[in-house]
Amino acid sequence: KEDTPLGSYPQLRAAVEAAVAWVNTELGGVDGHPIEFHPCITRFDAEQSRACAVQLRDAGVVALVGGVDVTSSGSIAVIEQSGLVSIGGIPATLEEQRSPDAFYFSGGDAGALAGFMDHAARRRATRVALLYGQEVESFRVAASDYGAIVGRSRGLQVDVVPYSIFTTNFTPVLAQVAASGADAVMVLAATTACIPVMQAAAALHPRLPLYLTGACAADEIVGAAGAASRGVTFNAEGPVDGTNVDASVFRDVVARYAREPAGGAGTVGFRGFMNLYALLREVGADHVSAAALIARARAAVDHPSFWGHPYTCDGRQVPGMPALCAPQQVLFERSPGGAFRSVSGWIPTDRLFARAFG
Repeated sequence: KEDTPLGSYPQLRAAVEAAVAWVNTELGGVDGHPIEFHPCITRFDAEQSRACAVQLRDAGVVALVGGVDVTSSGSIAVIEQSGLVSIGGIPATLEEQRSPDAFYFSGGDAGALAGFMDHAARRRATRVALLYGQEVESFRVAASDYGAIVGRSRGLQVDVVPYSIFTTNFTPVLAQVAASGADAVMVLAATTACIPVMQAAAALHPRLPLYLTGACAADEIVGAAGAASRGVTFNAEGPVDGTNVDASVFRDVVARYAREPAGGAGTVGFRGFMNLYALLREVGADHVSAAALIARARAAVDHPSFWGHPYTCDGRQVPGMPALCAPQQVLFERSPGGAFRSVSGWIPTDRLFARAFG
C-alpha cells in the first residue's frame, strides 16, 4: 500500500527490492537460480488489491512477500483459490490473519495489545483505556476480542473506547480517558493519527503511560512529534538493539542496494523476504512450489527467524488467527537523547493467549 490517506509504506517494497538484489548478487540466489521480484502496489482499493493478486498469479509467482494491504479482502481469495502462499508482511486485516495459506512472523495488533497489557500490569496499572479506530474491523476485533481479554486475565480493568479513525484532534477522547481514572492508554490507529495522539497525550497527561504500535515509531513520525514521542511505549517483533547481527546485515544491505528509503516498516518486508529465502533454500530450487512452501511453513516449530523471534506455524499461536506464527513482542521507548531502547525482553504473548483463552 502506497500513497493512500490512511498510510503509505513504500519502505516495504524498497527493502525487499534491496534484499532480492543482495541475495542474487552475493548469495547466488537459490541453488544458483536468481529470484525474480514482481512488485504490485495497492492504494486502498479492494478491486486493485484483487487485480494485483491476479497479475502476480498470471506471472507465475509461487509466493507473495506481504506488504501492508488494508483491502486484502480483494487479494486473499485469489491467493487461496490459486494455491499461492503469502509469507511475511504486516497482517492488517482479518482475512489475512485467518488465512490458512498466509504465514506472518507477527502477532498483528492482537499480539501488540497482549504485550502492552502484560507490560502495563507489570507497571502496576489497574485500569487501562483501549482506544481503536471504529471503522477498521480488525482494530475492533484486536481490541475487544484479544487485547481486552488478555488484559482482564492479567487483572486489569479494561475500558474499550471506539473513536473515528479520521479523528485529527484527540484532546476530547483523551480527556474522557483521564476522567475515567485510567492509568494507562493504548491506541490502535492509522499512522496519520500517530503524531496528533502523541501531541495531545503529552499536552494533557504527560505522565499517563501511552502505548502505540511500532508503525508510529518510524523516524519521520517521531521526528515530527519531537518531545511528545518520548516516554511512549511501542512494540516490535524483532530486537531493537543496534548491535544485533541481523540488524547490521539489514543496514549494510540497504545502504548498498536500496534505491530509496527502506527503514522503518521496511524491516518487516526485509524479514519476510529473508525468511522466505530460507524456506526456498530448504525446499531446494528443483522442488520449489507454493504447495511445498506451505507444507514447509506449516511444519515449522521454533524455526529461526531473521531479526525476529523463532516462529511456529501450527495455527495455534493466536487463537482463531492461524496465520500469525510469531506473536511474541519486544517493547521499546525513545530515550531523552532520541535513541530507542528496549523496556522489555521477549514477552511470551503465545502463553498469554493460551492462559486467557484456556
